[in-house]
Amino acid sequence: MTPEEIVHRHWTRVWLERDLSALGELYTDPTIRHSVEGSRTVSIADLGNQLGDGLRALRGESFSIDALTVDDPIAWVRLTLRGISLAAMTPMSFTWIAQYRLEGNKIAETWALHQANLDWHST
Repeated sequence: MTPEEIVHRHWTRVWLERDLSALGELYTDPTIRHSVEGSRTVSIADLGNQLGDGLRALRGESFSIDALTVDDPIAWVRLTLRGISLAAMTPMSFTWIAQYRLEGNKIAETWALHQANLDWHST
């Protein structure tokens, strides 16, 4: 699987299909996450719990990859995830900038930032 396919599969399986069982085939165990909450090493089970919080807040309906660059073993992506806020039942979008370090066709380390309702294309 190419790095591009791994990134695409992550967003399709987890955020659109809501399939947390895919984490075992997509991520190393443990995996390293860097986000606004800080840097930490987590198990697949902990990663599933953390991502489950987001899935309980948002039902993803589509995503568009605005840019994807690979310099193996690193992939950088800028994307927009569109869906429904499950609390307000209103449309919303999240823009993401993420970097993935891959090991053996799995994501071993992630750096990610996201912003709600930012339109990359409005300027």
